[in-house]
Amino acid sequence: MVMKGNSRTRFSVQAELETSTLSRVLELFTIRGMVCDTLSARKTNDGLQWIELDCSDLEDQHATVLLNKIRQIITVRSAQAETTLLAS
Repeated sequence: MVMKGNSRTRFSVQAELETSTLSRVLELFTIRGMVCDTLSARKTNDGLQWIELDCSDLEDQHATVLLNKIRQIITVRSAQAETTLLAS
């Protein structure tokens, strides 16, 4: 169980530079009714795409499911999620 305002989960995704990758990643959050706190997407110098999303108070089980779904997107090369507990 996660207490409100006490954690932040950051999803970091490295993918091939493809126009549909960002929308596919965001769709996974949207169909679960989730709104991310921050979103960053950029093109790297080596022709890849780097996407980072921060979500507050996400339960570990939901983060694991989302991470596995992100990794199933064909253009995704790597993805990780890291949860940080915030000071109360």
